[in-house]
Amino acid sequence: MSTLKNIQAEPTLPDDPSVLPGVDEPSEEAVKPFDRNEHRAAMVDLKALANRIARMTQHQRRMLPLDEDTHEQMDMLAAAARMPHRRRLLMRAKLFLSGCDLVKVQAALEGNTPAAARDRETAHWRTRIVAGDDTVLQAFIEAYPGADRQGIRSSAREARGTGPAAARAQTRLLQQLRAAAAIVPEPEDDDEEDYGEDSGEDSGEE
Repeated sequence: MSTLKNIQAEPTLPDDPSVLPGVDEPSEEAVKPFDRNEHRAAMVDLKALANRIARMTQHQRRMLPLDEDTHEQMDMLAAAARMPHRRRLLMRAKLFLSGCDLVKVQAALEGNTPAAARDRETAHWRTRIVAGDDTVLQAFIEAYPGADRQGIRSSAREARGTGPAAARAQTRLLQQLRAAAAIVPEPEDDDEEDYGEDSGEDSGEE
């Protein structure tokens, strides 16, 4: 039996598609023809990006705005090194990266992220604290109330010296400052106070 009878006749459309309800004229992007050269260039850029990320340390990669699946792919690519199956892993990494926000990834690589800005700020604070006195330390404490005042003061005192001990103190001081800057202050909770006032009013009425 012929299946032609199951095919419905194509409806006749008006010459002007704008008269159809819910139909918009196609945008220039929608009708843009496939450009092989542009696609090839994009793949080359993705390959370079994947290799660049793979050369970073795992800690540095985890700072990038990638989803967990992409992070796992990049970790496997980094671990593959010169292994025979690295080419296949690179192709998969490019595929996963193409689904990410590459603008944000590139910004993170260039250091234009809140975390990078915080690191630059704390490095500046370290220079000021080591070169300054308790007035500078107090200014940092006021900016970051969760900071370990005694620990920072002790590290700053050692960092003013010379030799390996001072270098280690410089590193420790920077870690302390970054830890303090990463602390998010908890919002004040007025629920208990409101509850007490309400309870008092209720008790008075009774």
